[in-house]
This record gives sequence, structure tokens and C-alpha cells, in this order.
Amino acid sequence: MKSPGIASLGFREAVQHFLETALLMDIPQSTRLYERACQSLATGVSSGIRRHATPSPMYYERADGPYFFDVDGHRFLDYTLAWGPLIVGSNHATLNARIAEQLSRGYTFGAQHRAEIEVAERLTQLVPGVEQVILSNSGTEAVQAALRLARASTGRAKFVKFEGHYHGWLNNVLVSYRPKASDPVETTPTCGGQPASEYADVISLPWNDLGALEQAFAKYPGEIAGVITEPILANSGSCLPEPGYLQGLVDLCRQHGAVSIFDEVITGFRIALGGAREYFGVQPDLSVYGKAIAGGFTLSAVGGKRAIFDVLRQGTTLHAGTYNGHPINLAAALATLEILSEPGTFARMHAHGQAIRAKLQSKSLATTGVGTIFSVHWGQKTPPKDYRATLQSDMASYTKFRLGMLEAGVLLLPDARWYVGAVHGEEQLAQVTSAIDKVLG
Repeated sequence: MKSPGIASLGFREAVQHFLETALLMDIPQSTRLYERACQSLATGVSSGIRRHATPSPMYYERADGPYFFDVDGHRFLDYTLAWGPLIVGSNHATLNARIAEQLSRGYTFGAQHRAEIEVAERLTQLVPGVEQVILSNSGTEAVQAALRLARASTGRAKFVKFEGHYHGWLNNVLVSYRPKASDPVETTPTCGGQPASEYADVISLPWNDLGALEQAFAKYPGEIAGVITEPILANSGSCLPEPGYLQGLVDLCRQHGAVSIFDEVITGFRIALGGAREYFGVQPDLSVYGKAIAGGFTLSAVGGKRAIFDVLRQGTTLHAGTYNGHPINLAAALATLEILSEPGTFARMHAHGQAIRAKLQSKSLATTGVGTIFSVHWGQKTPPKDYRATLQSDMASYTKFRLGMLEAGVLLLPDARWYVGAVHGEEQLAQVTSAIDKVLG
């Protein structure tokens, strides 16, 4: 039977339930810190989903390489990468040196500096078809910038997004993210506080279905400004696009005068140095980047052909932000991109992840994705191809596995997603495969 969520219990009852049923290890310091946090920090955490990353939130004191150390003295081999950003691990000597160097020169300027140019040049060199970029801080911000560019460029208001795809937490995109299998395919809010007026121009469709997209263009001729998609459905099961789907999406957008947008907050600089554009050989009009781009520091970017940014140069629309082009984050980005550019880095990361997938598949478990970002699907005989198919996975069994792995010293995400980075080597592969054997028996 599935355990009750901690949100449905009082704090003390939840902690007691957690201690009795979830983990064998002792975490008294984390328990006390969470109780303290709940007095002054709403929900006790800084991002809602973290309340459920373990049955009770755990607190970490430091991280080094591929390991996290909690306040109760446990060491965990990390395959969360802080939900993705730590692609080169923690306490990396190159990052530390570059950031310390920049700290001595200034924290932030609210004005121009050389690193802005250097990062922009590096991105245009690395990513196929990207001629210019704009910089911001989070994936959520960059998605909004991309949508604004699409609308300003086309003079249209509507845009298409797909079920299960996550494009940030703002009201106009946090729709049709977690519908039930029985729900109709339509644009629906994900949580409270989302007035319908804020997503009235959103068309939600099933993914991996070019026919559905073609029908949407026929239904709304000359009204759709853009189509935004994760090139791999990393946020909902790491489903892969069907052969030809991404190119078909881009072609349909060009045929109907809409802007194609790849949300590469997760896949960018993770599945290849040039992201999905390189990995799949497809070039959309715009791509959105975040997470791995700065190795754990807050940076995002939007990239595309030079012409699509004309609306900014002409003053038709605006891109702004006090922390855009923050020198500390750009120093981290330059160092991270340098590390990821070392020969063989991506081949090694993918091989590591594929070896873990092979181990899990040997236990009769289905996996989806690629080597550096993949998901495990309990109870599914074949890999799911879209969001609704992922709903058939047995998440209760996965949760038991995840807690067993935690006790074995391996930290995993609660949604069955694995992140593999340049920091994972042969020693870590031996440790994690041994833990899988131990937990799955």
C-alpha cells in the first residue's frame, strides 16, 4: 500500500511515520532542522517538490565531487546532480579558481563586462545553428523570453505546449503538466492560483503525434506564434521523440509561420556539447538553455538565428533583468563549458549511464532516455513513448527501491529520473551497480 504523503500528516506524525517505515538510518539532525525550518520558512523548504524528495526532507552540509554529505554524517553517491546543474560535480578545482578570481574583481556590475561576450561567443561556437543569444538566470525566465520573442516576431498570441512537458512554474506554462490518464486532452491548470485568463492562449496537445499538431495549425490558422517542446521528455519519464518527430515539428512551424522552440534546460550541454540540435541533427528557431550550462550556478540563455532577435534591436519588445549576465555565473559557465569540451567527455558520460541502464534492465526493468538523462519505469514491459504512457509505471515500487538505495548510500530523485555527469567514473559505477544488486536482491 502506498504510504501517505507527508503533507497529509501533522509534522510530528509525519516524522514518526518516516522514522518507523521509510529509512533504517538515523537522521536526527535533519529532523530537528526541518522542524525548525517550518517555524519561519513556509512549507519548511525553498522549492515545493523538495518536501517529498525523501519521506522527510534531509539536510546537506557539503558536497565534493560526486558525493553529498548530510548533517547526520552520511555520505551519498549523488545521481540527482541537484536536479541537473552539477554536471561536473561539486568543489571542482577549475570552477573554484575561476569563481574566486572573479570574486576578487567584483560581484556584479549591472553593466557590461568581457565575460558576457566570451560566453555568447562560446555558445555560438558550440551549438549548431545558434548565431546569437540572450542571457538570463533561470530556465523559467528564459522560457518566457523565448515565448515573448515568438509572439513579438509573429504578431500572434497563441502557442502550443505538450502534456507532461515542464517549462517553468509561471501560470501561462504550468498547464497540462500532470493530468490524470482519464482527463481529456485540454489545457488545464496544475495548481491553485492559476486564473484561466493567464493560459487562455495555450493549446495543449499530446506529444509524439505530428497529426495532432497539424490539426492544431488547421484549427487556428494564422494564430499560433510558436510551439515549445522538450526534445526529450525529461521531466515526465525521459521519453524519446519518435524518429522524424522533432524535424516534423520544426517543418510544420516553418510551414505555418510559427516559431519552433526547444526547451533544452535539461538536455542542453547534457546529451551533447551542442545539445539536442547536435544529438538529433535538428535546428529549431529558438533553444532555451539552463541547468548544466554553468555547473551549479544560476544562468540560462536563449539562442537562435540572428534575425529572430531583431525585435529586440528594433525596440518592438524588451528583454531585461538586474542579474542578467551576472559575472560570477558567467565565470562558472566558461569553466564548465571548458571542462565539457574536453575530448571524450560525452562518450564517457553516456557509457556510464548506459551501463547503469543495462544493470537495471537486467532486473527486468524498463528504462527510457539516453546515457546522461534517463528514467526507470517499474511494471512496464516496454518503454513509454509519451506522458500518458508513463502513468502506468508503479511509482510505489520505485519509491521502495529509492529508499533502499538511499540506505545503500546512493541518492536518487523521487520521480525515477537519473542524472549522469562528467564527475561519475569507474569507482562510482562499481558502487552504484553493487547497490542495485543489493537492493533488488
